Amino acid sequence: MKKFSPFKHCLLTFLIIATLCGPAEANAPWKWQQSLKTAAQIGAMLLPTTLFIDVAKERYYVVDSGNNRLLSFDRKGLLLHSFNANNELDAPVDMIRTDSGVIWVVEKGHNSLTEIDIAKKQVTTHSLSDNGQLVFPDRIEYYNDRLYVLNKVNGDILILDQGLAVLQRVTAPNEEGSGGFVDFKLVDNDVWALDQRKKTVYHYSADGSIANRVNLGDNVHSPVSLAIGNRGMIYVLDRLDATVTAFDQMGRYKYSFLGAGQTQGKLYFPSEIRFDPWGQLCVVDEGNGRVEIFSR
Repeated sequence: MKKFSPFKHCLLTFLIIATLCGPAEANAPWKWQQSLKTAAQIGAMLLPTTLFIDVAKERYYVVDSGNNRLLSFDRKGLLLHSFNANNELDAPVDMIRTDSGVIWVVEKGHNSLTEIDIAKKQVTTHSLSDNGQLVFPDRIEYYNDRLYVLNKVNGDILILDQGLAVLQRVTAPNEEGSGGFVDFKLVDNDVWALDQRKKTVYHYSADGSIANRVNLGDNVHSPVSLAIGNRGMIYVLDRLDATVTAFDQMGRYKYSFLGAGQTQGKLYFPSEIRFDPWGQLCVVDEGNGRVEIFSR
């Protein structure tokens, strides 16, 4: 019997699911606006993983993991800068920029949270620990001088001060089938977190209590990222289906859109979604090497 490589097996699964799922629903209100991508002279994006948006500067920052660099774009999608910290970055996967201008980067290659002080031209890598155990940072967010870091080992979200001391933990309920969180987003001081195995979204208040939980049911197959829209609408990115599915705040299914492909408005192994300050939905399309932006 012929054996497939792991990549070919994933590709075959992806194409089968895309075929069975059919086209995106026509009633989805989102329309393609633009793509963030690079020109040939600096090389195409290779495995972009996440997006950070600087509200004050009106800039998009894309973590171009395969090329070990950070890319910045203006609001119209024009490429501004390509930055690799003097070739010191090693498999970056996420980033934020603080109010003081310091950039924090999650690096898989160093298993570190790397601090980049542009003004001082300093790059410092930090290893994190929690209760004496090594932390494997995966996702990072920033709010009110606090760093929120997802620990890939156990799926906990650690809330840190800028000295990297752990102030608080947000953990998934200790229930059968839980695998911890794979993604989270901040809405003001609240945390919205996605448990992939249980296909459940949890809304945590600032005091750490669960304000709401939404079971996604069979409407998604491989959820990897979430975003919270107006009126508490929940949007979930499915990596294998290459779709974004919308739920209301009660967890009722509303619609799905997008789908598998390489043309404009299609996705190939997408990795993250988030809203920009202008109400647009941004999808990091890892396989196609771009960020797709949609508006109503």
